[in-house]
Amino acid sequence: MIRFGQRGPCVNRRAFLRGAAGVAVGLPFLESLPERSAWAVGATPVFSLFICAIDGVVPEKFFPDSLGPLTVEGLAAAGKATSKLSAHAEELLFVRGINWPSTPIAEPHAEALCIAFTGVKPANTGVSARAGGPSADWAIAERVQPGTPPLTLYAGNLKNGYIAERLSFSAAGELTPAVDNPFTLYQKLVGIVAPDGTMTPDGEAARRLLFESRNSVHDLVREELQALMAEPRLGAEDKRRLQQHFDAIRDLEVGIDGMGTEAQQRCSWEGVELDKIEALETFKYDAHGMVEDLVRLHMSLVALAFACNFSRTATLQWGDGTDHTVYDVPSNERGWPFNFICHRAQSDGMVGNDELAALAHAEIDEVRMQTLAAGLDHFAARGLADNAFVLWTNGFADGPGHSYRNVPHILWGNAGGRLKQAEYVDAGNVNNSLLLNTLISAAIQDTGETVEDFGDGPGGQLDVVLA
Repeated sequence: MIRFGQRGPCVNRRAFLRGAAGVAVGLPFLESLPERSAWAVGATPVFSLFICAIDGVVPEKFFPDSLGPLTVEGLAAAGKATSKLSAHAEELLFVRGINWPSTPIAEPHAEALCIAFTGVKPANTGVSARAGGPSADWAIAERVQPGTPPLTLYAGNLKNGYIAERLSFSAAGELTPAVDNPFTLYQKLVGIVAPDGTMTPDGEAARRLLFESRNSVHDLVREELQALMAEPRLGAEDKRRLQQHFDAIRDLEVGIDGMGTEAQQRCSWEGVELDKIEALETFKYDAHGMVEDLVRLHMSLVALAFACNFSRTATLQWGDGTDHTVYDVPSNERGWPFNFICHRAQSDGMVGNDELAALAHAEIDEVRMQTLAAGLDHFAARGLADNAFVLWTNGFADGPGHSYRNVPHILWGNAGGRLKQAEYVDAGNVNNSLLLNTLISAAIQDTGETVEDFGDGPGGQLDVVLA
C-alpha cells in the first residue's frame, strides 16, 4: 500500500482506505499527505445527493398552502404530505415554480428521468429515451473526484423489463449503470468488492471476518496504520486524528457507542441497519413496499460514504419508470400498482379519474415523505447539514397529468452556507437548469469554480434559493 518513487514514500489514500485485507476503514482526511482528497487544504467539502422519485404527487396535498418560513410546529400542523418532514424543517427548502425544459412526447416516464438532473431535452424519445447531456452528479464528480464516478443507486425492480434506470449520465446518451442492492454498496464501503465489482485481495477472508466471526478489523489494518503513523511527513494534527481513528475502528462492522470524537461519530457504522443490509446478500425484489426499505438503506449508506469521504456525490432513482410497487395504504384496498394509481385508472397507458386512486396517491406521498425523513435522519446524525445537500424531486408535477411544469423540489442542508433553509419559495416558472447551475456551483465551491451554463436555459444562478 505504501509506494516509493523518485520523490520519496507516497501513500495511495484510496488503496489505504481498503486496509490490508480489503476492509475500508474510512480514514479522516489527512491533509499533509501528497495524495490527498480532491479538495484543497483548509477548504470545506460539500457533498450532494440527487434523488428523483416516480409517478408524481398530489399537488394540493403535498406542500404547505402558503409560501414563507418553515417551522417544526407550522409544518407539522399544515396537514400535508411534507408535514412528515417537520422534524427537519430548519434544514429544509421547498421550491415551487420549476419546469422541465421539454414537454412529454412519446413516453413521459422515461423522458422525465432523462431531464431531471441534466436540465436538457432528451436526445431521443420514447421508452428508449436517453439524456441529451451529462447529469449534475457527473458534472460535480469530474471536478471534485476526477477518475472516480459518482455513486449511482436504484430503489426498485431493476429487471422489470420496461424503463428501469434512467437518471445518471456521464454524457449525452451515456447511461451510468445503477446499483439496486444496498448490500452491494455496503460491500464497497467495507472494501470487500472493488469499484469495478471484482473481489478485492483477500476479500473472502474479510467477508468471513465481518459476517461470521465479527472480530475487530484491527487485525487486518493494524500494521498499515502503524506504518502510516511512522510516515515522517505526517503532521502532528494528522497523527492525532489518525490515532483517534485507530481507536474508533474497533468493532467497525457493528458500530461504536457514539461517545467518541466528532470524526468517530460521523464515520462509523453507528445507526446503519446492518442486519437488514446483510439479509440482502441474497437479493430478490419484492414489489409489495420493498422500495421504501431500499431507499432508506441506500440513504443511510450514502450518508456514511459522505461522512467517511468515500464519495462526494450520488444519485438515487426512487421507483421504476412505470412503477408497479403495491403500497399497503388504506385507500389501496384493491391492491393496484402505483402506476395504475398515478394514472387514476387500472392501466399503464389510459388516464382516468378514479377517486379512490387519488386518495391512495396522497397516502403514498405521505409514506414516501416518511421514508425521506428517515433517510435524512442519517444525514443529520452524521452532522452533514452544513456541508451537504440532498435534493428530492419527482419525474412529474402530478399523477394523471404527467405534467412537466411546477415540478416539486425539496432541498435539505445548506451546502456550505450557500442555500436558504427553513423556507418555502417560488422560483418563478423557470427551467431546472438554473437550479442545477446553483447546486453544482455549491457542490464544487472548494475548487473556486462557478457553473453558469449547465443544461438548457438562460444561464446564471437561481437567486431565490441562495442564502
